[in-house]
Amino acid sequence: MSVKRSKVVVLTVPVILLAMLAMSCRECPTEPDYDIYLSAEDVFSTSVVLSVTLPDSGDVSAFALDRDDSTVATYTCSDDDTLIVDEDLTPDTDYTYRVRFLKDGKTKSESDQVSVHTMDTTSHDFTWEIDTLGNYGSYLKDAWIVDENNIWVVGNIETDSGTYNTAQWDGMKWNLMQVVNSDPIFSIQYFNENDIWVVSYGYPAHFNGNDWTLYRFHQLGIDASALALWGTSSSNMYFVGLKGSIVRYDGSTFTKMETNTDTQLSDIDGTPDGSVIYAVGKTNIIPAKSIALEIINGIISQFYYVDDLYREGTYGYVGAVSIKDHYAFFSTPAGIWRYDFKNITSVIMDIDGVECVKVIAADYNDILGYRGGMGFVHFNGKDWRKERYLENHIFSCNGGDYKDGLAVMVGYATFEYQAVVARGHHQ
Repeated sequence: MSVKRSKVVVLTVPVILLAMLAMSCRECPTEPDYDIYLSAEDVFSTSVVLSVTLPDSGDVSAFALDRDDSTVATYTCSDDDTLIVDEDLTPDTDYTYRVRFLKDGKTKSESDQVSVHTMDTTSHDFTWEIDTLGNYGSYLKDAWIVDENNIWVVGNIETDSGTYNTAQWDGMKWNLMQVVNSDPIFSIQYFNENDIWVVSYGYPAHFNGNDWTLYRFHQLGIDASALALWGTSSSNMYFVGLKGSIVRYDGSTFTKMETNTDTQLSDIDGTPDGSVIYAVGKTNIIPAKSIALEIINGIISQFYYVDDLYREGTYGYVGAVSIKDHYAFFSTPAGIWRYDFKNITSVIMDIDGVECVKVIAADYNDILGYRGGMGFVHFNGKDWRKERYLENHIFSCNGGDYKDGLAVMVGYATFEYQAVVARGHHQ
């Protein structure tokens, strides 16, 4: 009997201990999850944009940023995801980053290391060749670079033998042409030799390899007049112009889009897939106005508007736009406005009040802006070079193109009133 009772006791004690341990564990607080993650969002020549994901606590959190072997900053944030910018870096240099989650001043967890290599700077040097085309009354409005031996410029070219509206550089000489009709051409987009679009005196025209087709908006029942164009293909084209008009062509039908503005639109650019597009412009009559429209997945919204170009707290007018990756680069009197439309952040790149009629962002370390006096500004990733005139000539610039280290500016000679083409080779 005693042996049996002792066996029962031995078997019962572990059960009681397990129950007590289970109750004790239910009463103990659970240590929170302090996971923290780091990734590089963008890498420039002198700065890095980093994305930090913090524990989802709902409280204000603190974390430290380590660059290489040093802590460079400590931040507090109430969001789970945040962007931070580390600046004043050296171009063409390796850096290693890590973030540490802090609780009561102590490191509770740390992210994996992230290695980045900053972009190198590019050269500021361009070698320019200047050509004049036509006689008095000639001017050029736009250019398209296919390659160094195939450059197209459009406008109005008056010669003794007749009037032309297009010229094509074949590597040796300029070949004058009259395409569509005898009207001046304002803008061009070249997809291939059998697929070219232009804006001819307010109307779009298309070349299919054999013939030009002019689409007169008023004959299509559309109240619009185009000044500029952009598209991802001939089945996804946009034409912007007077009275805030935007007309889209889907390959078969032209449709006017409702913009709710009468401000003239003079430039347009978009992402390669066409998901994000910006159209910009200004009205010079009093009261002067400027607008930037944003088109995201076909939906138009007013992104920027000002009815007083000198109002404090604004960028003034927006005259041109260029898109690179998820950044839009706007030309304004305040400088080049770099807007990150993915993360909704803005930076003004100061160029000392220089105003550009055209801006082209070939890369983050290679941004070219054309000045109205046929000069240019160039950003090499670290600083700006500013040239007021080319070779001390007095020209007026209307637009141009920049591709693979070749720059083309077009306009007219201010006094002679001849068409001018400047070809710049980036060194």
